[in-house]
Amino acid sequence: MTPELPATSPRRHTLAAVLLFAMTVLAALAGTGHGPPVWTAGVAAWGAGALLWPQLARPQKRQALLLAGAGLVAFGVALARGGRPSLMGLLTQNTALLGMLAAVSFLRLLRTPEAGSDGLPRGRGALWRTLGAVHVLGAVINLSAVFIMADRIGPDGKPRRDQAAALVRAFLAAALWSPFFAATAVALTYAPGASPLGLAAAGLALAVVLLTLAGRDIARASGNGAADFVGYPMHTSALKVPAVLAALVAAGHWLVPDWAALAVISLASLAVVGVTVLAQRGPRDGGHALFCHVRDRLPGMSGELVLFLSAAVFASGLRAVIDSGGLWLPFSAFGATEAALVLAVMILLAALGIHAVITIAMASAWLAPLHPEPTLLALVFVQSWAIGLAAGPMSGIHLALQGRYGLSPGQLARGNVRYCLQAYAAAVVWLAVVGSVLGVKLLPTWG
Repeated sequence: MTPELPATSPRRHTLAAVLLFAMTVLAALAGTGHGPPVWTAGVAAWGAGALLWPQLARPQKRQALLLAGAGLVAFGVALARGGRPSLMGLLTQNTALLGMLAAVSFLRLLRTPEAGSDGLPRGRGALWRTLGAVHVLGAVINLSAVFIMADRIGPDGKPRRDQAAALVRAFLAAALWSPFFAATAVALTYAPGASPLGLAAAGLALAVVLLTLAGRDIARASGNGAADFVGYPMHTSALKVPAVLAALVAAGHWLVPDWAALAVISLASLAVVGVTVLAQRGPRDGGHALFCHVRDRLPGMSGELVLFLSAAVFASGLRAVIDSGGLWLPFSAFGATEAALVLAVMILLAALGIHAVITIAMASAWLAPLHPEPTLLALVFVQSWAIGLAAGPMSGIHLALQGRYGLSPGQLARGNVRYCLQAYAAAVVWLAVVGSVLGVKLLPTWG
């Protein structure tokens, strides 16, 4: 049994919810360039993190303390070298990212159309439709899409291993392009200057390839071409809200290019959810649903909140060390070959259980002196998320499937090894293609 977590007092819980909502709004407004400075949202985020600290699980606390401690040590090293590190990054490094994650959490309030009473489809076609369905819906409503489909298609509500593999791979592939995925937010935060639309276009093209690889691998492993695969009966009505959100985000980038990408995503999410929920449920019930989400669900992101705050301390400290004297780099430029090598290391670290946020923060600070092409670097980051988490037994989606359905995260990860090797090969080829379009070198330049 999972040990019961310490409860946060109702007053602290409510205050934390207010601070998280304030963080969401302040971060979005700051990203427009017409609101308060972003550090005000950072103050709200740190206040909420302090209030919610008691409800964290012990491993979460340990990870946060290790990250923050390493960051503080790095600050000390920078000071010893005579540097003058800025502490403002503690309030600004991941604040817009956290505001975006809180904003997109409201998407859970959107009602997904029921699949109907039709019999569950079977066979190879059902496999491909399921891959597409979880990919598109997961790109918007995140992990909720996986649970909705797993509950529906699994025997007695528990997905088989081939069904779980399809859901995991297709869901994680959305990390390559979806603006509502944490991976994209992290990539844009740690690769400043990257083009959101360029990243989405490059990632979406690779996502199609990964979905193809995922489906072919599952069909081959079944021994009968996935003839007995039981899939999800997807309907086009479920695609209306994702299409509206995607159109709003694209229009926002075009109409207000000066707004930060994460601010556009946050405001689009809040606007669509607010209008849809109030229209579907009426002012009274809709308003109550929004209020309950702020009160009950926002404090539930305490684990993500503290992880990203501690990662901000770590990244700021590492950046301070680099600014004060630098770290050794095996190469003197960042081209497609270097990107492929960095991606391999990041995937390996993810498979060993190191969170992608940590490896992305490390890579961003470590590679900063090379001034890498930001969109290429962001593409490496989302690739490490999409592929590395499929290979990692400690990734969030594998642990979620273990907690909800009792599936072994180790078996799920081992079942994805062949797919991940194929996906890495495809990613390397695509890095070379994107790198050539962006004008970066293909051959390595060693330091």
